[in-house]
Amino acid sequence: MSTLAQTQPQSAGTDARWRRTVWLAILCAPIIIAAIALLVYQQTASADRLRAAVSASQERRALVLSVLSAHQDLETGQRGYLITGREDFLDPYHASMADLEAILSRMKHAFASQPEQLRLLALAEQASREKRKFSEGTVALHRAGDAVAARELVLSGRGKYLMDGLRGALGAMLEAEERHLGRISRQATDATTALRWLTLGLLGGLLFLLTAAAIALGRMLEQRQRMLATLEDTSQRRAAILNSAMDAILILNPSGTIESVNPAAVRMYGYDEDELLSRDAGMLFAEPPPIGRVAQLLRELNLMESEPGSLREIVGRRKSGETFPTDVAITRAPFAEGLRYVVVIRDITERKRIETMKAEFVSTVSHELRTPLTSIAGSLGLLAGGAAGELSDKVKRLITIAHSNADRLVRLINDILDVEKLESGKMSFDNRPIDLTSALQQALDENAGFARSYNVDLRFDRPEVAAHVLADSDRLAQVIANLLSNAIKFSPAGGCVSLTLAPGRRRHRITVSDQGPGIPEEFHTRIFEKFVQADSSDARAKGGTGLGLSIVREIVEQLGGSISFDSRPSEGTQFHVHLPALVEEETVERVRHSVLLCGPSTASPLLAALDATHDVHTAQTLPTAYQMLDSGPFDAVLVEFGSHAGDVAQIVRYVRRSTCNETTPILAFGEDAEGQLVTDPALVVDWLHKPLEVDTIGQRIDQTIQGDNGARPVILHVDDDPDILRVVAAAMSDKAQVVSAKSLAQARSAIDQERFDAVILDLTLSDGRGPELLAHLREKQGSVPIVVFSAEDADGANAGQFEDFLTKAKTPLRRLVDVVERHTKRQGAHE
Repeated sequence: MSTLAQTQPQSAGTDARWRRTVWLAILCAPIIIAAIALLVYQQTASADRLRAAVSASQERRALVLSVLSAHQDLETGQRGYLITGREDFLDPYHASMADLEAILSRMKHAFASQPEQLRLLALAEQASREKRKFSEGTVALHRAGDAVAARELVLSGRGKYLMDGLRGALGAMLEAEERHLGRISRQATDATTALRWLTLGLLGGLLFLLTAAAIALGRMLEQRQRMLATLEDTSQRRAAILNSAMDAILILNPSGTIESVNPAAVRMYGYDEDELLSRDAGMLFAEPPPIGRVAQLLRELNLMESEPGSLREIVGRRKSGETFPTDVAITRAPFAEGLRYVVVIRDITERKRIETMKAEFVSTVSHELRTPLTSIAGSLGLLAGGAAGELSDKVKRLITIAHSNADRLVRLINDILDVEKLESGKMSFDNRPIDLTSALQQALDENAGFARSYNVDLRFDRPEVAAHVLADSDRLAQVIANLLSNAIKFSPAGGCVSLTLAPGRRRHRITVSDQGPGIPEEFHTRIFEKFVQADSSDARAKGGTGLGLSIVREIVEQLGGSISFDSRPSEGTQFHVHLPALVEEETVERVRHSVLLCGPSTASPLLAALDATHDVHTAQTLPTAYQMLDSGPFDAVLVEFGSHAGDVAQIVRYVRRSTCNETTPILAFGEDAEGQLVTDPALVVDWLHKPLEVDTIGQRIDQTIQGDNGARPVILHVDDDPDILRVVAAAMSDKAQVVSAKSLAQARSAIDQERFDAVILDLTLSDGRGPELLAHLREKQGSVPIVVFSAEDADGANAGQFEDFLTKAKTPLRRLVDVVERHTKRQGAHE
């Protein structure tokens, strides 16, 4: 493969040069041949012209000679007649006389293009006329009978003189014609010679081109042979790769039809090659789509050439009917026949099996490590808090050390498990509208003790406007806690860590700033990588594994946000978390409790203050109050005591007898309110004395509605770990009565015997799964808040069944107590 890649550019360049030579020969050869043909034609035409010129010259010479011959015949006939006197001797004479005019006319036409010849012809014609006139005179004298005079005229030599002049003129014409013919012959010879040399040159050039073309063709064929050998070797290599590949490889045309397969595809699906070719690829799906659907899917992928393809997980089906999971990678490739799709299919059955084993291992680790660690950390925390009495300073120090290291081990295990869940995409998010100000304040409160241990102050710059996001409260708390703990650990003693919230229209920014040494420049690009710390000594001095920021970035990105940082040596570091802001319609609205206000103060400032935060209904008379109480339940009843104490007492008792409001809390206010209800003051939950603080009356009502009346709720805690049961019972001893159950059977028995205000439930029990208890619980106790406290992490399948989902070893006991207390108060307000 690499040899082909290296030789292809060189061979392509050489082949191009030889190809240009051949094309040059192919283009030039016809031109040269045409030029040679033209030259041959010109040579033939030149010979023809020369022959025509020679023929014309001969004709002109013949005409000149015919004039001379005619005059000789004329002179011969003249002399014969003069000597003999016989008329028959004049026949040649008369014939010549008749022919000369015609011959002279023809000569004028023949010599029309030769001015010199025309001049000589004019002289010859003059001489001919004089000669003929002389001859006619001698004949006329003889015919007149004066033979002596005719003889004397002949003997005078004039006739000879005229004949010599005619001969001279005709001779000059013959000489001029000879010169003209010679000139034409020389020109024809020169032209023929030039054409001959040009022809020879063109033939030489043609021979050169043909020779070069032959050499180029030979080199091209030689190069082509080498390339074919290389291509054949490459083809064999690729065929070997395809044939030995463990993944199935298919070539599909745009219609989704299989055009070729490799042996791995035959082995993977169990079909013969002939059974796969020219078949729709949908036959390999667990649920074959309609014909043409694969082609539609290929088009919808919008794949581009020379770009990464598409990876899908598809359940395949073998010929035997067995289904199996596959990863299918589809890329678009141009072939000589047109567009094709290369499909690489990998059987991921083994990978899925390993993932299942890994998930089971993580689940086991979660339960088997988190549960005892929760017991250890919780017990040590209770001891450190004085749950077992006052401890000596030495014991307290040892317990503090043990508690700190238990928490460190808990964080390590949680980080490792979180990284695994994030990488596998199995970390679930229960996103709900969250008030960021409250969430950040809670995170700050939870880390206050950690900050005190490092002698670091925490400061929260609260915004003036509300800021809400859609997020998982636990995951968001994890992000802030991680950033705060890092800032605290790297801040100097006496330093300050600032938490700032900057609301925005589209995104809210959370900034955690410290006064530490800053992050070295060389670690800026790696700070969010796993197991990365600026100095390995940090892990020993500050604690940690280098996983925290990696987890933070993954969680923030899962929440649709982003994280960045600014840092300079010796100037501290600021981490910025940007989260998408909720639009106004999605923000959390304050719960408006319904309140029935009975008494004459229905138009007072009290009513105005309550109406701003509550749904207030008023009743000034007994019938109106009865009617309102019968119409439906209220969250609270506020009764004003005045001059008609008997009427008010009837209202209070009517509330307690009412089907809809028998458990609704009653608050009383007025002059000597407690003294006016002497018959049964216990029917009233709270007594408000004048003067009333109208600005805080709503808070008093809400506190009463939430069940803050001093009653201790009863909590059912279901867990198969006795240490967890004891630790949780000790932690909640001041808040509630806890009934512990180690199994589903004990839990069912407790539910049948007693009424509970809330349930703490572990998902994994010795005799089954915690959710198996839900149906029995709903049947016997109705709607009871359930708080999961388990080593398992929440997922979409089970989190929605419970009011809250807390993970052991991630959740401090005080938070568990706070969550359960909050739900019991809400439950008490509606019972």
